[in-house]
Amino acid sequence: MRFANTLTHAVLLICLAALPAEPAAAVPQPGSPQPKTTLVFWHEWPEYQNFLEEMAARYRLETNIQVNFRLVVSGQDYQRKIQAAAKINSLPDIIGLADNPALLAFYAKNGKLADLTSPMRADNRAWELAFYPRALNALYFPPSNPYGVRGDTIWGVPLSAMNIQIFYNRVLFQKAGLNPDQPPQTWEELMSVCQQLKSAGIAPLIGGFGDLWVSQTFFRTYAWALLGEAKMRNLFLGETPYLIPECQQVMNYFAELRNKGCLYPGASTLSNKQAEVLFAGQKAAMIIDGSWAVNVYTQMDATLDLDVMPFPKLKEARYPMVVIGGLEQGAALSANGKQQQAALDFLRWLTAQPQQERWAREPNGFPALLAAQPSINPKLKPFVLGMNELPPNLFLEERRDVLETMGKG
Repeated sequence: MRFANTLTHAVLLICLAALPAEPAAAVPQPGSPQPKTTLVFWHEWPEYQNFLEEMAARYRLETNIQVNFRLVVSGQDYQRKIQAAAKINSLPDIIGLADNPALLAFYAKNGKLADLTSPMRADNRAWELAFYPRALNALYFPPSNPYGVRGDTIWGVPLSAMNIQIFYNRVLFQKAGLNPDQPPQTWEELMSVCQQLKSAGIAPLIGGFGDLWVSQTFFRTYAWALLGEAKMRNLFLGETPYLIPECQQVMNYFAELRNKGCLYPGASTLSNKQAEVLFAGQKAAMIIDGSWAVNVYTQMDATLDLDVMPFPKLKEARYPMVVIGGLEQGAALSANGKQQQAALDFLRWLTAQPQQERWAREPNGFPALLAAQPSINPKLKPFVLGMNELPPNLFLEERRDVLETMGKG
């Protein structure tokens, strides 16, 4: 699988092949002393379970502290399990988090999570400033925030970053007579590429639009280009209706994809996982997906020849195009945990440069630590560059009912 340099001003990354080979992770042997402390870490990241267990084994050897990574069912089931545990004050020592400010605010306000502002800002804010700012901001509440959380506070530790762009299959592009080194850069070019793919019997674009975040990403990417920061803020606050012409124009772009047959049949009801399987099976030439999918597609079929491009630009755009992204995975501490310092020490260790570099190399991850960037798989280069194109953080979320209505088309 080869990823071309699709953006200018590239940051040179150290190739994975140039790195010295890592020794196999040491595993505590039978007869090892009993751990002096055992921590429990809940998460919903099945693709990372083996790697996390390896990290736990390394930490056990270094500190004689055992970390049990408990893989819990994902999605709404994971949130329900956390909610049930929070009600009876039985949260684990460490809780894996995604980018969900409303949920984070709920647990922070209700005294369920530990405030990590002080340790983050010790030593001239060394830990706080070590991360991609937008990854950390997903776990931060500014002085004035709509959630009622005490302002200027940090409630978690970022582990990995992400952003969302468009993967495309270079082989399918070539079959349709397209140059895979010149993906569409404008909306008009995208429409032309779609028609050429259709003529070759290839479904142009797939996406798990049945998952809310996919349609949300499409909408926000183009809404930022038409509305700009002030109007986007008003939109999120509910002060500007979604019936304004700019929002209608974004809806029209999606309708154009549908009406011109650019979408894979049934894409509006597919989950992202279903769409990924179909894309890996070469049933469509392009897919809207996140940086984490580099690892997903490598595991599905390492021979896939894929590349990445940003969302095509709009000639009607009044503002710069953006890339939607921020935090992929983070962690918070239980406010009622009896081993808070040990849990905090583990998160410091997990986000230190040696461990974040392993995060980059072994599971093809996108670590949140800036210093680990040179170790990131070169296939992730477009996403590393995409972190420079994120929109301003509004520290707001759109109303859930609006998102769900939009997701249903």
